[in-house]
Amino acid sequence: MNPHDVDAVIQSARFELYRENIYGALEIIEAAQAAHPEPRYAELAARIRSWLTHLESSESYVAAQEAQYRRLRWRMGLKLLEKRVRMLIGRKTKKLIERRARDPEFQELEREVDRVRPRRVLDAGSGEGGVAMALGARHRDLRVEGVEVSPTNAKIARQLNRFGNVGFRQGFAEEVHLYFPAGSFDLVYSFAVLEHVRDVAETVRSIETVLRPGGRFAFVVPMHELRAIGPIPDYTPIHGYADHCRVFTEKELRQTFGPRKDFRLVKVPGAWKHGELPACFEPIEFGSFFVSYAKDG
Repeated sequence: MNPHDVDAVIQSARFELYRENIYGALEIIEAAQAAHPEPRYAELAARIRSWLTHLESSESYVAAQEAQYRRLRWRMGLKLLEKRVRMLIGRKTKKLIERRARDPEFQELEREVDRVRPRRVLDAGSGEGGVAMALGARHRDLRVEGVEVSPTNAKIARQLNRFGNVGFRQGFAEEVHLYFPAGSFDLVYSFAVLEHVRDVAETVRSIETVLRPGGRFAFVVPMHELRAIGPIPDYTPIHGYADHCRVFTEKELRQTFGPRKDFRLVKVPGAWKHGELPACFEPIEFGSFFVSYAKDG
């Protein structure tokens, strides 16, 4: 790409930003700025870096996630009262489990359960606990531990939980080796987490530490392959920061994890939501990747 063609470079960076490949967009702009110093590059690079400041410390990361989830989950008024009543009577838990059991990603996870026959399972990034509770409800012989970065989400999960074989705690997916003994889980899964974290390799190392030799790690990440069919407008992250900071391609996933034992990759098609992105985009492949492999040993 010609760094002197400022408009084309910025369009390329905006394309990556709308794919939620924030680090990729920053690399494009920094490379162009190094080759051809330009105020517009410097301004855009500074904006992008400001969207990544929540990754500078554990405290800032928790604060950003907590602020987002509080806005989304705990809106005041009748809706909040209704939600709390449904929690108390268990209706929300029942619906949550039924909905999760229909998800194709969850069905792929159950194939892993059938394959491994685990006794202990870890959910690294458990959110409101839907996947962990669905797994615990449908497989009562399992013990499922959920770790969630947001205190609000962890609290909701504990309030929703009706299962003695499922537990939740607040913590980081990249620090699970500090919470549990090495090799203590037969199966670990992490749904919609790796696109958020500062360091994917560090997170995977922590997860593999608590996984027994021969146990399996399964994860889900977004599949966002788009094409631009017109000029791309300026981008601002919806939450004020880059909640997702990277994307994964099939090629990258196969290169990184394909050599691992009994590697498996499944493309899960998703519903393209018209209006969620500007009209200048159309999908090529949109949905998620389900990836799994066995730990050596």
